[in-house]
Amino acid sequence: MTVWCSTRNPRKNDAAVDRMCSSIREFGFKIPVLARSDGEVVDGHLRLKAARKLGSWPGGDVSAIPVILCDEWTLAQVKAFRLLVNRSVTWAEWDEELLALELQELNAADFDLRLTGFDPKEIDDLLLADADDDRANAVPPVPEIRCRARAICGSAARTACCAGIRPARRPWHGCWASASRCCWSARRICVQPHALIARPGRLRARPEGIHWAI
Repeated sequence: MTVWCSTRNPRKNDAAVDRMCSSIREFGFKIPVLARSDGEVVDGHLRLKAARKLGSWPGGDVSAIPVILCDEWTLAQVKAFRLLVNRSVTWAEWDEELLALELQELNAADFDLRLTGFDPKEIDDLLLADADDDRANAVPPVPEIRCRARAICGSAARTACCAGIRPARRPWHGCWASASRCCWSARRICVQPHALIARPGRLRARPEGIHWAI
């Protein structure tokens, strides 16, 4: 059986033949052509053009291309289906998050992303958008807040500094000292950044979290 492209196919696909050739080289001719017994193609014009351009499917015999017959359809059904099969690809929308994930995994596998059917610019936009989302959602590290009490408590003079604690307001960082706390407590409390309120040039304690210093 010899198949031939319908002259009434409303899709202009000559510019896409080379891309379909690349697809057939990679995957083979896996989607049959839909045709009538007289050889007129109902669906598969682009695949047929690409196979003929390759001249090697299989062994140069394009008549061996897989074909499904639809002789039971009326002429009106043939015309309607030809429009339907081309138009239906626009019905669904992409989940761009999942699409970007698929492209990432293919890229990591060193697969040629052009064989997915997407243009290089579309691929770049999807991959870059996903990378931007990752950066935007990244949680910055919480800085460790050190005060003079922590520095002294870590020294060999721990016992001496405990004995010398006295109530005082330290203007250099806005902390309170108290004789009711030892410097081990100061060390523990001072490293709780959630209990502090940031102000330009200083730190001040919230009521529920006293920041001790000596």
